[in-house]
Amino acid sequence: MKNKFELIDYFMIFAIAFFILIGTMSTMAQSYTVTKCEMHDHYVISFIDEFNDRWYVDGEEVISYGKLDLTKKEYVQLIKDIKKTFKQSEKELDRANYAVIKYGWVRDSVWVYWDNKAFSVTKEDIEYLNSKL
Repeated sequence: MKNKFELIDYFMIFAIAFFILIGTMSTMAQSYTVTKCEMHDHYVISFIDEFNDRWYVDGEEVISYGKLDLTKKEYVQLIKDIKKTFKQSEKELDRANYAVIKYGWVRDSVWVYWDNKAFSVTKEDIEYLNSKL
């Protein structure tokens, strides 16, 4: 009985590791981008609506998008609200242009809601948000 791996065994191990890595990247991917408009001094957050139920048309997932337009003051306040919300076990902060909510059963992210759409933010994302200032 041989205990050595054959070439096909190495290939299968590599393939499994590769697909696990790709699957992890797609589930951990950031679902929003921040664009700073220099001309009008405001910030636009474009995001995939993570609050929307998934549905399909002809086998293709229909993705709903949202856009949050904030002044610099509101954007800075959003970052402060996200940091403040992370410190609580459960919290809901309502502002004129958005709401930041942390659910008790979710420990690693908070949700930013606007216009019946939402995206999640993790603690690691705060560095990205600050880099846009």
